[in-house]
Amino acid sequence: MQNATPDNQPQGQNQALLSHPLLSDNFLEALVAEIESEQIRGMILGGSQARGDATPYSDIDLACFVPDSFRPLRKRFLYRGDHLISIGLKTLEGVQQQLTDPYQALWIVPSFQQAQILLDKDGSMHQLKQMLEDFTWEALRKEAIEYAGHILTCDAEFIHKLLGNIWKGNLSGIAYATARLFDSATMVMALFHPVFITTDNLYYQEVETAVGPGTAWTHYHRLLTGAKTSAEGTSSVEARGKLALLLYRETAQLLWPTLNEQHSSVVEQVLSLIKQAV
Repeated sequence: MQNATPDNQPQGQNQALLSHPLLSDNFLEALVAEIESEQIRGMILGGSQARGDATPYSDIDLACFVPDSFRPLRKRFLYRGDHLISIGLKTLEGVQQQLTDPYQALWIVPSFQQAQILLDKDGSMHQLKQMLEDFTWEALRKEAIEYAGHILTCDAEFIHKLLGNIWKGNLSGIAYATARLFDSATMVMALFHPVFITTDNLYYQEVETAVGPGTAWTHYHRLLTGAKTSAEGTSSVEARGKLALLLYRETAQLLWPTLNEQHSSVVEQVLSLIKQAV
């Protein structure tokens, strides 16, 4: 059976979108020569261009490493032809510090393991790649679970905000609290399992897979993203707010055995409020 293609899009065009050619060596060499300066120790190509799954709309992610004392470390953007170039300034010290933060490590480790070294003046880029290859999660596991419990406890404030705004009928407040609770629930589960994020495009999917496709948590999470629909009608702001309450409940139940006494005492009160509300 052939894949369905819109009438106004030829099959050949569809295939072209699925298989975008890699950047040429000449293009990358010219780009490095243009951006290089005395301050830059090394340069790494990351993102979809390094992984080999870029589309015609993918940007080119460049990480330029500068001395640890260099400031400011602002990202900048420019176009070369049709390519959007994203240039981030980083330091080895900064990356090493990020590797001690459980949530940042979930993003940093895969991104640099998949990266391609374009420039290495002093060997530090190869040292960085080796450091990422040698990374193990065990040293961060306990802190990650503790951090997940802390996030869940802090979200008590947003549960109260959400319930208060539902009571007042303040749609803007409901939407804001819902978004915060959704982000937190995703982060908590990423830390809990843990989930090393291949790309931000797959962040939600990878977390849902780790939690389990058939779980109630994933059901509510997918309803909130819009990736799943419901006959009950869950697109209104108020309905999405109630979904956020249910997502928090499922997150708390999954995390409950790992919570310390301080966290569990707060979460227990929050779950009682949610039970009354839904």
